[in-house]
Amino acid sequence: MGVKEAFLVMLAVCSMFVVVPHVYAKISCEQVTLLLTPCIPYGVFGGDVPPACCSGIKESLALANTTEDLRLKCQCVKEGAAKIPGLNYTRVNELPAKCGTTSPYVVSPNTDCSKITKPS
Repeated sequence: MGVKEAFLVMLAVCSMFVVVPHVYAKISCEQVTLLLTPCIPYGVFGGDVPPACCSGIKESLALANTTEDLRLKCQCVKEGAAKIPGLNYTRVNELPAKCGTTSPYVVSPNTDCSKITKPS
């Protein structure tokens, strides 16, 4: 990765720390950001999916134990993703399957996170 790409990734990581309205969730946006940061290079540039990305996806899903947790995670990802220059949403939404899991929502600027419910 060149200096320009490294700078873009670092800029994207820093911009993902967004303020999320207070809800009674046990997972925080900061946790989600830290867990999913390794996925940013794949989302922007493609290539191989880093093992740390898959670990982060699985751990973030495991931490989202309630509907409120899942909604907070969704909103955090949605807002963070919108701030990453050059992010390819198709690649982002391929990640759960590439990591051997599923996601209860699609990452998109149009996703309504308030309608997400925890699968039973």
